[in-house]
Amino acid sequence: DPHQIVTIDAENRSTLREGIRVISALRDCVELSEGVRIPLVWFVKFQRTWDEYLGIDSPAHFRGTVEDCFDGFAIANAELTEMRDRGDEIGWHYHATGFVHREDLARERRVEILDADLVSCGRAIKARHPEFDVRAFRFGWFFVPDYGAFRSLASAGIEVDASVNPDRVEGTPVASHSATYLAPITDRPRVVDGVCLVPFVNTVLIHDWNVIPHEVSWRSYDAPKAEGRKAGFVADLRRRASRLEESGGSFVTYEGYRQYADTGGDPTAPKSSRSG
Repeated sequence: DPHQIVTIDAENRSTLREGIRVISALRDCVELSEGVRIPLVWFVKFQRTWDEYLGIDSPAHFRGTVEDCFDGFAIANAELTEMRDRGDEIGWHYHATGFVHREDLARERRVEILDADLVSCGRAIKARHPEFDVRAFRFGWFFVPDYGAFRSLASAGIEVDASVNPDRVEGTPVASHSATYLAPITDRPRVVDGVCLVPFVNTVLIHDWNVIPHEVSWRSYDAPKAEGRKAGFVADLRRRASRLEESGGSFVTYEGYRQYADTGGDPTAPKSSRSG
């Protein structure tokens, strides 16, 4: 496919706002030097608190109203609004924290909690932040604990999932945890339970914290490392821009990719319909 998608997992409270500004500025540099438009997809973290995931094992609780939470849409509302207004796509980022860390619970209970939480969090985003029209989603670590989760995401208004990484090997550990990956459900775009799965192919990923020196209890990221990551990101975008120029392709968002698919290969053509 003559397209590339550039994505950001925006997930760290201390670097979120500045990370958005820095990454967008790096995009601006490449757009200017290469004469190409690069819309970005911002996957913004929204979910309940660590204490809830580790301390509560009732699915009924997670079906309830989301109160205290990490709300990246609120933390960086001004920056995300600016990104939306220039044509970027705003999506939802979520780590299956309860599933990964509550191995004392049966798998069936963890899946039930996950499904309940996805629905309640997704609906909370729609209620709190309708201005962003969130339709795209990505699990942290590219870890989909159970493929039945796509039904829950669809019921929460999600139309596109970007969590499937065909390079993940079944049975390998998730990050530093004992949870393991399932076999990739697909290696090409496919609709499952009403959600369009777009695998991690022809796709760039960078995190907000990659470009900002910082130190937290579990990770230290110094200035030379951040500068190196910024330089690598810019170089990668330039390489991809050059290839797209040769192939006649373009950078797109997930919505733009769906237009490309729906119109037989022209990502600039108007989409005939949109669900939801």
